[in-house]
Amino acid sequence: MNRALKGSRASTTAQWKAACNPTLQMLAARVLFALLTASILYRSAWSQSQTSTACVDRAALPPLATFGGPATAAPGHTELGLAVGYFAEALNGSCTITDVAGASDWFMRWRRGMTRRTDLGFDLLIADHANGNQEATGKIAMRYQATRGLRLEGGIGAADGGDGRAVNGDLAAVIGTHGHPENTWNYYTSIRLAGSHGCIRLFCLPTESAPGSRPPGALMPLGVIGATARVSDNTRFVMEAGLGGIFSREQPTSDPYYHFSFGLQFNVGKDRKR
Repeated sequence: MNRALKGSRASTTAQWKAACNPTLQMLAARVLFALLTASILYRSAWSQSQTSTACVDRAALPPLATFGGPATAAPGHTELGLAVGYFAEALNGSCTITDVAGASDWFMRWRRGMTRRTDLGFDLLIADHANGNQEATGKIAMRYQATRGLRLEGGIGAADGGDGRAVNGDLAAVIGTHGHPENTWNYYTSIRLAGSHGCIRLFCLPTESAPGSRPPGALMPLGVIGATARVSDNTRFVMEAGLGGIFSREQPTSDPYYHFSFGLQFNVGKDRKR
């Protein structure tokens, strides 16, 4: 009798946990979404009040989001990503340290698995700067999963913005945790080196325009930490933050750079651990 009662209680407890687990995950995701949205709106409003229009912009860098752990898309399967974010640059050189150039952005990702360790695709970022300029930057990128917890990636791209055009590229290494697929949370970090070269015309095509009208090029190392939360078998909530420095020959000192984004990652096909 006691054994039957204990077995019934254990079965009831297991069923309750199974029913509550998705609910708790969705509640956590909604709370995080609300907090992060409030943070972005506050920072965007603050940056608009602090931005100096006298500061010279630099050639746009490629999309910099890591947006997920070190896995790649499985062969024949697709990874999709959609995120919103905010980045800010504390301007030195011709500006004072209190001047901040900020922008809110939309980030989109598409990757297709090519082999067991390699995928190929593109990233696109649309930014709305605090000074009124709008900017679009995109890249074609390849990712290679060197080991279970390490991924290498690189990309080349181009940008078109209110202060000129650019060609750009980046290289990165990503490490992260890989638990069981049912784990609610996984974590990752990355280091990235990105660069840009200012152009007068898109893709730096030849032009007869006067020299000096192109934005200055830039080089930026960036470190990122992030987390993914399981929403369903093929969907994860992703959030990350990054800190780096922008270097340019036109400025004697580097500019601190801050990056923050969150969104959803979809894996169409066989479920992969992120």
